[in-house]
Amino acid sequence: MSAIKVAIASNSMGKSVAGHTIERKLEAAKAHGFDGVEVAFECVEANATQFNTMATRDDRLRASAADIYEKAQSLDLKLIALNPFRDFDGLRNPRQANARLQEADLWCQLCQIMHIPIIQVPTALYPLEESKVTTDVCVIATNMRKLGRLAEKYDLKIGYEAPSWGIHKSTWQEIQEILARVNLPNVGHCLDTFHIASKEAGDPFNASSPIRGSGFDDLYRSLDELKRTVSPEDIVYLQLSDATTADQEQKGYPNTDLDQPAYMTQSRNCRVFPCEERLGGSLPVMEVAKAVFDMGYTGWVSMEVFHKDMFHEGNSVPDDWARRGMESWKNVALRCGLDRRAKI
Repeated sequence: MSAIKVAIASNSMGKSVAGHTIERKLEAAKAHGFDGVEVAFECVEANATQFNTMATRDDRLRASAADIYEKAQSLDLKLIALNPFRDFDGLRNPRQANARLQEADLWCQLCQIMHIPIIQVPTALYPLEESKVTTDVCVIATNMRKLGRLAEKYDLKIGYEAPSWGIHKSTWQEIQEILARVNLPNVGHCLDTFHIASKEAGDPFNASSPIRGSGFDDLYRSLDELKRTVSPEDIVYLQLSDATTADQEQKGYPNTDLDQPAYMTQSRNCRVFPCEERLGGSLPVMEVAKAVFDMGYTGWVSMEVFHKDMFHEGNSVPDDWARRGMESWKNVALRCGLDRRAKI
């Protein structure tokens, strides 16, 4: 069995708006033993500000991508994915969908420049207006097939993800139904332990009982179905994260929005790495991770978390989160029995 390679998301090592540069994040990822980095588009945009003399946004982004690739190459780090390409899959208006496909072409170019093999696409999310998206799987599959065909031209894969607060689709089962209609080898699942565990079992605002009454039973049924339905080859990559319970009033959160879905509040402010129970991690994410690895999955794993503390400006932030991410991965590998077969 080939060794599993592990990455960390760039925006999981401090926020760009807090002054944490992609260069520092790449250095932190390398220093703490990661094989690669999942690149957040916000980091490409932030890095592009140094190229403001260029005439167009697209040119600045291309220059930023080339700069990021050069830095990663100097550190012998792989760049594994660009994310998230939002507000696309469920668009009911063909004109709007085509406009997003034009932006997707730019993303494909950026991936080509950075030697990135994957674009990650979540289902339609708040704050996109619900009236703009449809639940019709035929329309969604048509949109995703067009995106897949575009990605094929650049030899790219699409990792399609169902965040637990998706407007119209929020489970891996719904993604599977769409993928069956898309039927392209380069369009597959991006699975995330947080989204699966929170959607199936979580109660995001209940600190005393973060798991719903039937949560474990619901999760085990879902994971049994996952094992029967999805093959390892259908998984483009796997993201690992847990979460603490959230404050319903969002006190002290950097971006307060009381209208956003509960799972979004938890995801944006409270995600920690798996095996960080001492810090309040409370979801059954290890059950999800173990189920995926037991299926025989050996592709890229990305440690992807979001937390209010990532908005802190301290110089140690990238290293602190990268260190925690690698400690988490080593614990995940041990708990899942990967120490006999995975790179840790």
